[in-house]
Amino acid sequence: MLSILALGVGAATSPIPAHADEIGDLKALVNELKSQVLEQRAQVKDLKAQINNLNAQVTDQKQQVNAQSAQVQSQSSALQKVEAQQQVLEQKQVTPAPVPTLAANTGKPGYLAIPGTNTSVKIGGYVKLDVTDDVSSNISGSGASGNPASYNRSNFDPTAIPLDKSAASHRNGQVNFSAQESRLNLTTLTNTDRLGEVKSVIEGDFYNTSSNGNFFRLRHAYVSAAGFTAGQTWSTFSDLDTGGPETLDFGGPVGWAATRQAQLRYTAALPTGSLDVAVERPSADLKTATGVTDNHIDRIPDVVVRYSVDPSWGHVAVAGLGRYLTNDAGTTVDQQHANKLVYGVLAGVGIKTIGKDKLVLQTVDGNGIGRYLEQGEGVSAVLLNGAIKPIDIWGGVVGYTHFWTDALRSSAAYGYDHFSTPSGDTQKPIKSLSSVHVNLIWSPISSTDVGIEYIYGHIETSSPQSDTATGTTASKGSASRVEGSVKYSF
Repeated sequence: MLSILALGVGAATSPIPAHADEIGDLKALVNELKSQVLEQRAQVKDLKAQINNLNAQVTDQKQQVNAQSAQVQSQSSALQKVEAQQQVLEQKQVTPAPVPTLAANTGKPGYLAIPGTNTSVKIGGYVKLDVTDDVSSNISGSGASGNPASYNRSNFDPTAIPLDKSAASHRNGQVNFSAQESRLNLTTLTNTDRLGEVKSVIEGDFYNTSSNGNFFRLRHAYVSAAGFTAGQTWSTFSDLDTGGPETLDFGGPVGWAATRQAQLRYTAALPTGSLDVAVERPSADLKTATGVTDNHIDRIPDVVVRYSVDPSWGHVAVAGLGRYLTNDAGTTVDQQHANKLVYGVLAGVGIKTIGKDKLVLQTVDGNGIGRYLEQGEGVSAVLLNGAIKPIDIWGGVVGYTHFWTDALRSSAAYGYDHFSTPSGDTQKPIKSLSSVHVNLIWSPISSTDVGIEYIYGHIETSSPQSDTATGTTASKGSASRVEGSVKYSF
């Protein structure tokens, strides 16, 4: 533009007229300049488009960088999680995870976990000293039933009470010290995937019938799981909750059912209680005119059904027993096939009264169930002329426990057994047994009991019995005892 102005100024100042060819050159120059200007404008436009395109590329690159940065952060977070998991795995490999134990899972007191297993174990039992004094009559020898009560055993056996006027009834009583009742048991609990909790128990004491009475005797040995119990334990035809109150005497009152034997039992939980069904060891405990025979054959197990419930006011249990007695004397066809189906029923009730006091009652009835009684003749039937004649039995016990204080308590119990022996039995058949227990027990510290108890027993036979030493006959006898005990449980 300056060039054009210069030219214009020059033309104005130069002499006129100008030549025509110079004007044409100027026009050509102007046109060229205009072309250059247009070209430069086009270039500027292209440059602006390039700049816009570059700006768009920069924006895209920024977005890509931001996306890559977010991806890197996500990968970094994932990497940190993986590293943390790897550290946990490495720690577990260095220190193995402890095996869960039943004691930790159940929280049952007294159980110790066995390392490396799902089993917990508990050791228990007690040590007990019994001191007895037969204050009237001596019941350590043969009594009315001819059953000797071993001097080494401390329980009061009413069947060993001598009849009145007999030589044994005139003998002085004696004092006895015994620790044979001391007991030891081992219990295990194991967690399993299929059966849940599995429990096993082994228990024994030293209450033996041997001459020195110090051999270990098996009481319980069983395993239970998923409702099943297999092994030796209390018969299903029993109810320990109503079998009498606490006594210092090991045998307790007469009139209730209690025996331990091998069995297979199933327990079903019901909405209102529990139902037990069991098959138990049979034993055709038969007696002949000359005494107990070994000719019995056990073909069918004893079958027991029991139902029990624990309402808020106490406890109720009923049970039924079926037995099949058989005998094979090996002399005649009839005797080889002698058999008899017998039965028994049991009912027990426990009632909570005042505070921790409790009243218990139990009754047992049936025929051919003698061996299930805690105290009795020990036989269930008589063999007469090749036929099995069951002994009808009825028994009962009632007892009450009163707490004077939390540490001082007393129990009183009365028991009675009645036997209807078939005619023809000449083996001093017992007609009835009765007993009374009254005690006072003090627990000065936990797990320790110190007590004293008075015991009275009475026996009556179905017919008068003769005593050759005195030449007298009698059908009744009685005896009493005082017992003191010290017991420590662990």
